[in-house]
Amino acid sequence: MADLKSVTALEALISDAAGKSESAAVKADIAIAGTAASLLASTLVPRLDPALDIDGVDAALAKVFSGLSDLKAAIAPPVPAVPAESAPTV
Repeated sequence: MADLKSVTALEALISDAAGKSESAAVKADIAIAGTAASLLASTLVPRLDPALDIDGVDAALAKVFSGLSDLKAAIAPPVPAVPAESAPTV
């Protein structure tokens, strides 16, 4: 089976959150991602059957994790613009 898109999306979410710092906000972001993965797995795994469209489930999970990344970006405080340095005059 090919790599799951959902795993890639989850890894991107965690890397984005963990790459910033070890702050409480980053730890909370990772906890949200872990909780989402845990809830989805605990809901879906018991219901697996041979007729299940694994590719469809994977695509849906990828959308969920990407959506969490989008949500995180949407609620993040705005980053102030850094003024461009003026060119030196001679």
